[in-house]
Amino acid sequence: MSRAPAFLTAALAWAAGIAGCATAKLMYTPSELRAELARTAPKIPPKEIVVPYEVDEQTMALTRKLIRYAKSDTDRVRIITDAFSDPEIFGMRYAATVTADAEQTLKEKRGNCLALSSAFIAIARAAGLDAFYVDGSVRIHENRYEDNHGLTIDVGHVSVMIKTADEAIGLDFAKLGRVRWYRVISDLEALAHFYNNRGFELIDVAELNGYEANWSSVQHDFWLAVQVQPSFAQAWNNLGIAEAHLRHYPEAIAAYRNAIAHNPKLAAAYNNLGSLYLQTGELPRAMSSFETAQTLEPDASHIHYNLAIARLRLGDRLGAIQALRQAIDLRRGYARARLLLDELTQGATR
Repeated sequence: MSRAPAFLTAALAWAAGIAGCATAKLMYTPSELRAELARTAPKIPPKEIVVPYEVDEQTMALTRKLIRYAKSDTDRVRIITDAFSDPEIFGMRYAATVTADAEQTLKEKRGNCLALSSAFIAIARAAGLDAFYVDGSVRIHENRYEDNHGLTIDVGHVSVMIKTADEAIGLDFAKLGRVRWYRVISDLEALAHFYNNRGFELIDVAELNGYEANWSSVQHDFWLAVQVQPSFAQAWNNLGIAEAHLRHYPEAIAAYRNAIAHNPKLAAAYNNLGSLYLQTGELPRAMSSFETAQTLEPDASHIHYNLAIARLRLGDRLGAIQALRQAIDLRRGYARARLLLDELTQGATR
């Protein structure tokens, strides 16, 4: 009888084929990945290169022992899936704020979607299976971190797909249920997600524990992400946030503009660029950025709030009131927007 938890067994149903599998190389051995990074991202010091799916020989030997009697790839998948969650073997658990490589994840027996995916891919490849990272960020593509400037930070969602001779089998460790769209990504792109997630985690953990994030470390992780994948718009956006917190304003603007260049529909980058212009007093530019962000993501309450602030500073009281009402309609418990709206409407009736 299978001892795999529900989030693993249910996830086996969602992948019905490989979507968007390009002809470019997807899988790299650890040595191949390091060589590729030396060629394409030479600014990254070798000691800072992480191979997320690399594990020791002991783990690979255990995996080979587990699947020694398997008669097919599908059998191998089910065996290692059971072992992955079995407390007496790998015993893995989901932990939202733990980004680590496969070896550390297996040691600690917990990790977030990317960490668990890396650990599973390491085991699956040791079992002789074709295991790929999958980007399911269309389901979870944005996590919001709001400070006094209403900034938006992006982090994606990564899971796993195994291609057998008969089927494509998917696993989703974040309990999201059926994934309706996904994209197979290369090990290089997964590494960019690793650095991006690690930077986000530094912010998230600091916020949860009530202290200021180490923005220099955050900036470095996001910088590593865009070195690995220069077209990674979300990571450019996040790098802009870190640069802004470090008061590197020209660098922040450049990062936001890089994000927009790589993804003109990324509302977060326009919102954050507007927030920076608001901070530096460039009000017409702030207004333009927020208006674009609002057009791209009309249901984002914090963008309407930021637009209200820009309108108010430009003397458009009625426009600010309208934007605040929209923000409150979208988020009923938006206390900051409600407080400002009350101040403006009460002043108008005196």
